[in-house]
Amino acid sequence: MPDDHGVFIIYTGGTIGSLPKDRQDPASPLEPAPLEEIIKVLPNYNSRDKKIFINDQWVRLGTHTWEKPLDSSNITLSDWKEMARVVKANYDEYEGFVILHGTDTLAYTASALSFMLENLNKPVIITGSQLPIARTRSDAVQNVVTAIEIAAAKTLRGTVVPEVSVLFRDYLFRGCRTAKLSASSFSGFSSPNYPPLAEIGEHIKISNAMAARDSHHILRVEDRLEKQIASIDIFPGMSTDLLRSILCETGLRGVVLQTFGTGNAPSTPEFLAVIDEAVKKGTLIVDITQCRSGEVELGLYDVSAGLLSRGVVSGMDMTPEAALTKMFVILGGEPNADIAADKLQLNLKGEQRQSIFNLHFPGGEFDDNTETLVLKPLRPMVNDPIRFVPKMTQQGILRVMGLEPLDGRRGRLEFKIYIDLPDAKESTPNEGISFLGQASKKFVPEAGPESVFLTVTDQVRAAIDNAHENSLTIVNTGAPFKWSKLQIACFVNV
Repeated sequence: MPDDHGVFIIYTGGTIGSLPKDRQDPASPLEPAPLEEIIKVLPNYNSRDKKIFINDQWVRLGTHTWEKPLDSSNITLSDWKEMARVVKANYDEYEGFVILHGTDTLAYTASALSFMLENLNKPVIITGSQLPIARTRSDAVQNVVTAIEIAAAKTLRGTVVPEVSVLFRDYLFRGCRTAKLSASSFSGFSSPNYPPLAEIGEHIKISNAMAARDSHHILRVEDRLEKQIASIDIFPGMSTDLLRSILCETGLRGVVLQTFGTGNAPSTPEFLAVIDEAVKKGTLIVDITQCRSGEVELGLYDVSAGLLSRGVVSGMDMTPEAALTKMFVILGGEPNADIAADKLQLNLKGEQRQSIFNLHFPGGEFDDNTETLVLKPLRPMVNDPIRFVPKMTQQGILRVMGLEPLDGRRGRLEFKIYIDLPDAKESTPNEGISFLGQASKKFVPEAGPESVFLTVTDQVRAAIDNAHENSLTIVNTGAPFKWSKLQIACFVNV
């Protein structure tokens, strides 16, 4: 077995690595410096043996540098692939990794690597600085040394943090939960919806790190990244023609739609028609709040129910950076937009507080001669890489969406739904685990499609099976109607 003690430093560029062009004149213009010159600035570094003395222990350092150091504004998908490749190439020889990176896109890189490095069992810590390492008041030395110390937890007998993380100033954050909040503060990064993995003071206090995984899992790099993705901020008065020109662009496969509050957006027919057109063309749209804290709750208000009924999926409490990079990875490996949408709603790396498992059923209609319809799932529930366990469901919601009167008629919508009870009829009792609920709503055709949401948590826990062969029976007790989408959404803390 190779000796995997020590820390491997990957230098991509950024403010942290800038030194005076004339090393003898601190007032000369700054330029990207070779990595060895940067490391020499660190206290207790032995350049001959390439070791640094931390906590009464020598920690060996390996290094890799970009041939041409980058301002992080120029980071591309190819650079993410190269970072992941370098980690994998040196994975067996080092206990941890530190990536030196510019701050502008650091949160994007941290999120991307979180999803790209599968079966990671060692620390990968990304850090940078607001001032160059040569400046008198620079925050660079503290950030780099602290990152090395946490990455060298095996050598230093500390707590191993086996995930991609961001070290900045006084905190260690989960990589896919990190956002840059200030352009100049030494505390420039935060984790809006998740507590820090560690607090940095006189001592390093690890609190929220993932548990170490079994060492027999082999690190795998997921480097199939989809490029045809966009991010769009909704704003008051936004032109639907502008929105259509972006969303319905040929070849666009995914969009992060940044909306108001808990996932709200205009509910006008014109706006929703553009969303509907894009989804039907196969574009995956995930709803992320523009607020830096809180989460999307699709369907909580009428101004988000329209998005949900047209196939937009919830990003819950993900950061925009995490949602975008997660989409790069998922769409890179999954050609089917519907399956990709379900995968996007699973909590893969601690980027969101829950997983949403969806069981989809077909649309349909009741005419004057039909009282009962039995529906089978359209496809098996997406159940990989996280397995759905029904009894762990925190909340189950039955969503019947796109409800409209048949042929534009007026009347009252009334129906009952049962699970695994194909012989159900109007006289079947409204009780027991097979009864999912009933709805009653007056049709107003000019109001457009409606949605009905029913809480079915107990039924999901007891009745949904892992084979996902459940059937739903809808009994119509009112006017003829049709619907476009029907699904059971299962919210699970995994």
